[in-house]
Amino acid sequence: MDLDESMEVGPISEEFDGKKRITRIVSRIKDYQDKVKEIVTGNYTDFLPCCYDNLTIMKNGKILEEEINNVVSLVNQDSSWKHSEENMKHHREELSEAIMGYKTSFKLQTIHSLFEMIPRCGDDYPKLLQILEKIKVLLNDGSDPILPKLDCYQSISLRYHEEYQILLHSLNKKFETLIQFNEKLFQHTKTVTLKIKKDEDQLHQVIVSLVHTNYNVNKMCKFLMDNVFEPIITRPVSLTVNENDGDFVTMQLSYQLEVNEDLRPNHKIIFQRIMETFYCLGHMNIVISERQCIFSIIAKHIKGSMCKLIIDNCLQKDIPDTIDEMNDSSIMMAIQAFNKFLAEMLFLDNENDHVLDEYATKIDVLFQKKFCTNIVSSALEIMKKDLHDMCFVEEREAHFSSGSETFSSCMISKSTIDLKKFLDKILLEASSSEKQLSERLLRTIAIILERYTTEVSHNHQKLLLKIPQHTALFHNNCNYLSYWLQKNASKLNEQQSFMLIGSSLRNQGNKTFNNQLQNQRTQLLQSLEGFDITNAMVELGPEPHKAVRQCIRQLDLLKSVWQTVLPEHVYKHSIGSLLVTFCGEIIRKIFNLEDITAVIGKGLVNVLAIVIEKTPQLFKDPTDITIVVKNWTKLTQLATILDASLIEITEMWAEGKGPLTLSYKADEIKHLIRALFQNTKHRQTCLASIVQL
Repeated sequence: MDLDESMEVGPISEEFDGKKRITRIVSRIKDYQDKVKEIVTGNYTDFLPCCYDNLTIMKNGKILEEEINNVVSLVNQDSSWKHSEENMKHHREELSEAIMGYKTSFKLQTIHSLFEMIPRCGDDYPKLLQILEKIKVLLNDGSDPILPKLDCYQSISLRYHEEYQILLHSLNKKFETLIQFNEKLFQHTKTVTLKIKKDEDQLHQVIVSLVHTNYNVNKMCKFLMDNVFEPIITRPVSLTVNENDGDFVTMQLSYQLEVNEDLRPNHKIIFQRIMETFYCLGHMNIVISERQCIFSIIAKHIKGSMCKLIIDNCLQKDIPDTIDEMNDSSIMMAIQAFNKFLAEMLFLDNENDHVLDEYATKIDVLFQKKFCTNIVSSALEIMKKDLHDMCFVEEREAHFSSGSETFSSCMISKSTIDLKKFLDKILLEASSSEKQLSERLLRTIAIILERYTTEVSHNHQKLLLKIPQHTALFHNNCNYLSYWLQKNASKLNEQQSFMLIGSSLRNQGNKTFNNQLQNQRTQLLQSLEGFDITNAMVELGPEPHKAVRQCIRQLDLLKSVWQTVLPEHVYKHSIGSLLVTFCGEIIRKIFNLEDITAVIGKGLVNVLAIVIEKTPQLFKDPTDITIVVKNWTKLTQLATILDASLIEITEMWAEGKGPLTLSYKADEIKHLIRALFQNTKHRQTCLASIVQL
């Protein structure tokens, strides 16, 4: 055979051998597929027994895979196949299709083998999970377009889900035997029992498996929060831990369903109870990874609400009430130690959970806020006390560097005296406290005094409106507190805000008292409506006498409740202003008459005599009436004029130089002369002599 012939024989022979090998391997793949199909159809479609041994078929499949790899390698590497590509194309496509079929069949065979392993695993939960996870991966292989289209796919998927649910049920049952949470409800009490099996290997196996199945821990977390932590934080509990209860560690918690707020435990007891609970629960605190354990999983569900409950129902109420208590308190260190404990238990994350630590750093500020809030509350309680319970206050100091206001001795409500003493204590505390607390205490004083007028006005609204004595006391109280502010201006750092508060106090006290004065004026004018005289009257009648006496009784009553209460100058001014109204209205009504008969004039003189006799008695010194009541002289002179002759009136006018000129104008005297006397030459002469200089 020559060189050319030898070169032709080689490729033909190799091509022929390749075809044979492809044909043979394709045939074996089809045979393998038929057997796998029969196994799968029997188990997942027809549910009939199969005559083939699954292990043998599986072993043959792996051997077949090696042969397939060899043939594929031959096809890819031998250059002679490339020269005969057109001739071998059909065989290569046939091989490719056969390989795809083999892969699907081998996957089905693998899934079936995995299913057959499940019964042999028993309670080896991690291994069962591993098997089911492998099945899940094979079923959900996105690169395989054939498997999801097979008739058996739905049956196999259903089998997988059934096995998974069986595993979950088994895990839950096992978990409930290892960790038992029970509660018993009685009429007035509740008992909660936690039992944890002392078998770390079983606990680890079950808990880790549950975590990998995305076990819903909400039920367990809710039970712990509602039945263990919430009662420990909010009420007295009886807690016992028994580590010698056979194979279990047992914790029992009992408590009253309804408790008095006064019996609420303090933070030290609460922290201790929570720590004891964590020590007990620590027997189930299986470590799952470097940063994950049971406590960290539970924490995701309850740490926020638990920390909030601790702050709202424990720590806020345990902030000290007084400075001495605060100085002796260790609440800040207790919170920090408790926070560290929870972090060590991996319940809190040191990097992200700072609620309790931040609260601890704010204890000083929170104490100051609570302390000052309690101060305001105490001050408000003082303001609610009766106003009419009073005492005399005598102050000799009159002027201060900050202003020209004065305060005169008078009656003050004992509640205001108590408030003043309370403010003295606050001011003393502020002077000896560090800057931050001192400034807050001064602001608290401002708040108390700003609220004084509104709180007292609200709490004693009806009395201030109806009872003159209460109004007078409120007036005095406001001015007394304003006086206190001025007196302590230097201790209050001469703050302008306090001066404004003092001014507001005085204004409100004066405004309320002036409103009372206006009410009294209105009553006087209403009473004097009975002082009704007209030109047509023949005689005066009893009504003017009655009206005047009613007004005098009203003024006498005010004297009895004001004279010993108000500062003397305030009393004089107040009763004097009412008398000005009273006298002015009487004068006005008399001047309205165009004709005054002798009988009417005599009656008016009698009425005015009562006024002139009684009203000076409203003052300690009756002569004060001439100074305080500006129209008093005019009233007394009117009484004189009504009972005088023309000559006497002329003499009292004395050509504009007599006593009548102090209160009257010439036109007024002429009006009275015309009303009192008939038109005669003597009257004309008298009128002519009444001229204004």
